[in-house]
Amino acid sequence: MKRLALVLLVVSLGAALWLAIDWEPRLLPIRVVTIDGELRSLSREQLQTTVAHSIRGGILTQDIEALRTQLEAMPWVRRARLRRIWPDRLELEITEQQAVARWGANGLITADAQIFYPDDGRVPAGLVRLGETDDEAKLILERYLQWESQLAELGLLVESLRRDPRGDWTVQLLGDTELLLGTNHIESRLQRLLTVYPRLSEVGIPMRIDLRYSNGMAVRWRTSPNDVSRGKRMAALTGCSGAKC
Repeated sequence: MKRLALVLLVVSLGAALWLAIDWEPRLLPIRVVTIDGELRSLSREQLQTTVAHSIRGGILTQDIEALRTQLEAMPWVRRARLRRIWPDRLELEITEQQAVARWGANGLITADAQIFYPDDGRVPAGLVRLGETDDEAKLILERYLQWESQLAELGLLVESLRRDPRGDWTVQLLGDTELLLGTNHIESRLQRLLTVYPRLSEVGIPMRIDLRYSNGMAVRWRTSPNDVSRGKRMAALTGCSGAKC
């Protein structure tokens, strides 16, 4: 009899629990979802719709952790926090991803080298474009953040930065000037450019500056490359002669 009573008790408790779970969303439904946080790329309506379609319980039984994980899987969401507000409200706090550059064709990268891809493929205008190999994201971003400020002191703005499979670095500047830095001695080559560029700009507008030389650089100009007088002036300004100056 004791065993039978115990079995009946367990069955009764299970049935009561099942009824509570089944009826709780109807008795204590979530009626309101409020969203806090500064949103620029996400819409509150989109977030509210996502939450509404993902609710599977009432104010007591809704799995908050599962809902938070689902929200943080959205491309523009960096962090999501949820809490229950009795009797029928969920409060959602969203922190957006802050993109500092484009990544590849349609991706974005944050200041801590997190890469994400907006669902609609739209990216903010005016961002620098960085490389495409995800496992090099941290290195490429560090180079960009370092070189950007150094070049900006000379009025040079980076349009894109990439590193090819061989390890060669190429910087494309706004105004369509290309910098070839090669694979090794990158910092010393960039410093050489920073030192010489004010004098280069007095000569003309470079189209391409190849710094892959031990003691100089090769410059291709926008106007005729056969301008001898300008070439002599260039040699006088930089202290070198020939094509590799």
